[in-house]
Amino acid sequence: MRKFKTNLLWLLDRIGIVGPIVGAFIRFGNFMNSEIYGKPTNGNWGVVFQRNDLIPRHPTQLYEAFSYLLIFGTLMYIYRNESINKPNGALFGLCLVLVFLSRFIIKFFKENQVGFESRMIFNMGQILSIPFIFIGLILMFVGKKLSIKQGE
Repeated sequence: MRKFKTNLLWLLDRIGIVGPIVGAFIRFGNFMNSEIYGKPTNGNWGVVFQRNDLIPRHPTQLYEAFSYLLIFGTLMYIYRNESINKPNGALFGLCLVLVFLSRFIIKFFKENQVGFESRMIFNMGQILSIPFIFIGLILMFVGKKLSIKQGE
């Protein structure tokens, strides 16, 4: 980013704000295409995906889409609020933590996508979410340290 004299963490913060909106649209598309659906449920909120079977299932695509919209709203509120200190990298770090934490939780309600996951305590999506949660926490911590060091 030297060519354009732009701070990479500053840029990632802006991308992190709108990233959850993209994720929400992708999950709405998954819902419309009956893809990546949830486990069977006895609840009244179950959705029957007629392309697959006639079993009411958790609409995990909608759970994820609405959580992403909530994350977008939270990040936008923090971004626009002048009284909240936002060191470079903190918003992107928070985005990573919130998105991958929500994915980790929602994966408990999703069907496993490959057979070997049924023998695992956590499925592959949950295992792959953990490093991103830690990266987000590190970014939030490093961004704060850098802003203190630079006197922001």
